[in-house]
Amino acid sequence: MNLTEGDFLLGVLFPPSRKNRLRVARKGDQMSTHTPPAAGSVSKVECVATVGGKGKGTLAFYRHLAPVTVNAILRSLPSDSRINLQPSMVCLFTDLRVGVEKPRTQFSRGDVAYLPSGGLICVFLGVARSDRPLNPVGKVESGMEVFDSIARGDVVHLAQIGTPTG
Repeated sequence: MNLTEGDFLLGVLFPPSRKNRLRVARKGDQMSTHTPPAAGSVSKVECVATVGGKGKGTLAFYRHLAPVTVNAILRSLPSDSRINLQPSMVCLFTDLRVGVEKPRTQFSRGDVAYLPSGGLICVFLGVARSDRPLNPVGKVESGMEVFDSIARGDVVHLAQIGTPTG
């Protein structure tokens, strides 16, 4: 392969195959206009939780905590969910079915976790210990007072920030 000044390789870190070959871009070639995300975390994904008539809160989901679970939650967004109150936590009903992944049983105020046995996304209102293992998935970044004021049966609209809410 002859490279001249101004050429650069467009490639990947995988061995070449039919679908995956190195290509040389020449001066004047049309390049993709895709720009990478701004400096920040690849793991962190922010979502907004809107409670009808009560306000909004921001949740941050972290892929490194439970990658399969977080990706399943993000694929299901936007979603509307009814609330169920449990001692020291608010639970959002979902249709998700994901198994146990990096489970924990102790949580603190503002933690967000997924309960595999019930398909619930749980926001903790205080320090809590669970009898069942939950997958930790994130934290409440702002608007914790909205979750404190939630009543049983309220509807929460959960959507990823920066995407259409449909």
